Amino acid sequence: MNVGARWIILLALFLGNSHALCGPRSISTPVSSYASPDDARIKRRRIALSSTASPSSELNRDKQEEIPATTNSELPQSIDVQSTETTTELYSVDVRYNRRSPLTYDATSGRYLDAAQAELTFSDDTKSVDNTIFQRCFEFLHSAFVPEGVSNTYYTFMRWRILQRFVNANVHVIGTQSLLMGLRGMQRSGAVGTAVSSAAKGGAALGAAAATNWVLKDTLGKVVRMAWASKMGRKFDPDAKRWRFRASLIYALGNGLEVSTYLHPQYFLVLAMLANSCKQMSMLTSSATRNALYNSFRNVDAPSNAGGASRATNSTAANSRRGSGGSENIGDITAKGEAQIAVVDLLGIASGICLSRAVGVNVQNVLGVWIVLQMMEIFCMYYEMRSIVYKTFNFERMYTVLGKLLQEEGDDGMNGSDAKTGGKYKFTGHIPTPEEIAAKEKIFLPPDHLARRAIAFGSPGRSVLDPDELDMLVNDVFRGEKYFLVVGEDVKNQRGLSSRVRLWMKKRRGGSQHIMDTGIDPEEQCHIVLHADANNLDILKGALALVILRKKLVKKMQSLPPSSDDEPIVLRSRDYMDILRESRTEATEIFPEFLRELTKQGWRPPLRSMLGRVSARAEWKIRKNQVDSRSLRRHAA
Repeated sequence: MNVGARWIILLALFLGNSHALCGPRSISTPVSSYASPDDARIKRRRIALSSTASPSSELNRDKQEEIPATTNSELPQSIDVQSTETTTELYSVDVRYNRRSPLTYDATSGRYLDAAQAELTFSDDTKSVDNTIFQRCFEFLHSAFVPEGVSNTYYTFMRWRILQRFVNANVHVIGTQSLLMGLRGMQRSGAVGTAVSSAAKGGAALGAAAATNWVLKDTLGKVVRMAWASKMGRKFDPDAKRWRFRASLIYALGNGLEVSTYLHPQYFLVLAMLANSCKQMSMLTSSATRNALYNSFRNVDAPSNAGGASRATNSTAANSRRGSGGSENIGDITAKGEAQIAVVDLLGIASGICLSRAVGVNVQNVLGVWIVLQMMEIFCMYYEMRSIVYKTFNFERMYTVLGKLLQEEGDDGMNGSDAKTGGKYKFTGHIPTPEEIAAKEKIFLPPDHLARRAIAFGSPGRSVLDPDELDMLVNDVFRGEKYFLVVGEDVKNQRGLSSRVRLWMKKRRGGSQHIMDTGIDPEEQCHIVLHADANNLDILKGALALVILRKKLVKKMQSLPPSSDDEPIVLRSRDYMDILRESRTEATEIFPEFLRELTKQGWRPPLRSMLGRVSARAEWKIRKNQVDSRSLRRHAA
């Protein structure tokens, strides 16, 4: 069929449908202009029923009589009718590419066709082929390099990661070039003779020296890698973002040491060994934190609709569709990430080779290019980690959330005891979303002093505690719980640098008079003791009680009169049993509502949190409490 015949057919179809296209339409539906015979019969029957059910009028009867009984070939394609009839809207949804398009009924083929497919049917063949080729290429690249079932933050992470890996490949070429030029400098300076036998001469000496130094630097790197893994392995999962960024800084240090071999070739072996050790530590940290970072992109949990159905949006629905069926896609995310790295590394190496040829062997040029590229890589890595949004708690995120959900009640109606301890704390009803916490989360610096596990958790022997106090805490104040709080100074561990810095900053800012006089911070004078069988839910509840206790201790210490040097104030649990009891009671009241609000704000249940290992625990016989804790576990499941 030639082009002229196609235009004739299109013109005939246009003229045949001119009545449907140009006539008055009072009902806008997503169906096409091809109406089936059954639809026309149903419309006539509904018109007849509506005219008989309404108040009798000659106008309705005339309208009903104007519709003649026609055959299938004589049925009109559209009818101007004022009715409240609604048509079923049908859409085609592709969850892989997150596309949604309406389906229209085609009376000619008797099928529901995609709107894009229907448009392609009446378009030019050349344009259809171009669109089809472009669409197929896009789908192929998407399926080859983009995983399914990921959150929207993955795409921001992917863009920064591609740029970072491209720059890193260029830096790698510059570093390798510097190592080779450093070996050449060794030959010129006469340092080769120390690495090989004096009988070796010429090219054999250079080859032996290069091989020996290369093997030695790799050997030390492997030893350092094993030591680093045994020492730091358990710290990566709960704090993956911070350690991944630190790994990039360690890798940058290794690149700098490689470049310095060109500046000081006489120290080639030492510098190359240190550079390889830094790179081995960095690569181990990067591979150990990879799964923890990828887990943040799994779109597993759809947002809760309880009380928030009116806030649902199309993007949320799209994300839910993409997440359904993608709960176990960590392998897909890892594989597609490695595919992206492979392509970008090849492009980066090619770019680095061209760059190294342009730079030459001038020391100043090599050093200047390395500094610029290294700063670009660190910049990209920072925003790459900043784009990651965790929906699970580590201890730092948990403490940040707990610190923002408490509000002190007003002073009206307080008795003297309440006024001294700061009154009762209640739940504000507002919990920061994962996106809000991720925007303020520290990437390089360590967590705040009070947000560290070593400060919040400890053993019973960390503070002074006699048997009577222990029995009171376990069997009365915290009866039935798998944790209890202890008030007292840490006599087991020496005060670290972060604690001294924090105390100095408080004094400089003009803290409370008691802190300035005695140097005692009441927020550090309490900790949590966990039972050996305590899980993440117990840790979360204990941390909530600890936050309340710290606030009450600060209020209590501010109300005390200044002490003399002869009688220093010593904090003991037996003197603050009332505050401990209030903290536990208020935490128990707030906890169920807090768990419900967590799910509404997009956080995953606490049992899936990555709170790290708390090794200092205790074991005691837990006596049943009157308050049933099974309802709390249902909220956390």
